[in-house]
Amino acid sequence: MQSISRISNTPISMICVMFGLQGWADLPVELLHSIIVKLGSTRDLLAFTSTCPSWHSAFMSIRSTFGALFPPLIFSICANQTSTDDSTIRHTWELIDISYPSNPLRRLSPPCILDTMRPVECSYGHIIFSFGRSHVIMDMLTGTTISAPPCPLTQLCYRAFITPHASQDSYLFVTGPHSLFSWRVGRPSWLNCDYINVHVIQQIVTFRGRVFARTRHNLYVVHLAPELCIEALKVVCGENRGPSKLCGKLVVCEDMILMLDDWEAFFLDLSAEPIKYLKTEDECLEKQAFFFNKGGPGQPRHNMNPERMGLRGSHVYYLDCEAQVHSHSAVDQHDVGFPQEPNNLATLNNHILRNPAIFTAWV
Repeated sequence: MQSISRISNTPISMICVMFGLQGWADLPVELLHSIIVKLGSTRDLLAFTSTCPSWHSAFMSIRSTFGALFPPLIFSICANQTSTDDSTIRHTWELIDISYPSNPLRRLSPPCILDTMRPVECSYGHIIFSFGRSHVIMDMLTGTTISAPPCPLTQLCYRAFITPHASQDSYLFVTGPHSLFSWRVGRPSWLNCDYINVHVIQQIVTFRGRVFARTRHNLYVVHLAPELCIEALKVVCGENRGPSKLCGKLVVCEDMILMLDDWEAFFLDLSAEPIKYLKTEDECLEKQAFFFNKGGPGQPRHNMNPERMGLRGSHVYYLDCEAQVHSHSAVDQHDVGFPQEPNNLATLNNHILRNPAIFTAWV
């Protein structure tokens, strides 16, 4: 099979001759992958995946590797409204693409399966809904839902839904004060392991096929086989400060794990023994933007080449408690925002103000 770069430079007419194509649905997967890389927004991506089943399959086959190509969407649950006959209209969901903030990407009513549930966490394109010990995971791009068996844990602290790289399996993690529970999609029951720590797990991420868990001051690796267990990692800091002083968020990038701590960024050197947090050079962040839910649920996300979307590299975009998006430099504490917010952010904030929401998060 030819490489993506060679196929992408080949005229469509020649491709039809080479592969005996009968229509657009027959385009080779390699060519479709090269087209996805050039799409300019999530709106374009949805149009691509809706073209035909083969195009949708082409995207799904590489979806896990393109998390940084597009910035995350904003998932918003708009407040109940009352109609003219005094009847209450159910909550309305909106998916907002920051590239087109004035026109929601999707507006829909929640499925009945979620009537009694509330969103508790956003995790890599999925929303985790919960009520009691019940959990439902929804893929926000496709709208598909997965129901987990009742979780044995009653005191729930944190949840994450991840698919380790190069794995066909997805996992729902739920943590308690001293317990970690894991459910592999499709299995009838949960696995659990106990750990002793004064702090609960605050974050679970996956990087290069491994699963890492972070408490307030400590880092662990989660082993999924042959049985679920958690192993403490020895971590030191190369900046004359103890790792316990780093209380930021882990952000998984294409080739490294970052710890964003106020206006500093550290990368996790997993090749060192012991593992080290090392200061990241500012130049390494120039082509990356980061997205946080300040004080709310959600995995921190990042986006490569944010200037394509009218955003700036080396900047954090965060949703505050009023569902307004603000920005500040990830490396310069004197740069607390733009002198004038970009037009798409101003338009986005105005749209959210006109449509009050009871829940808003990057997803």
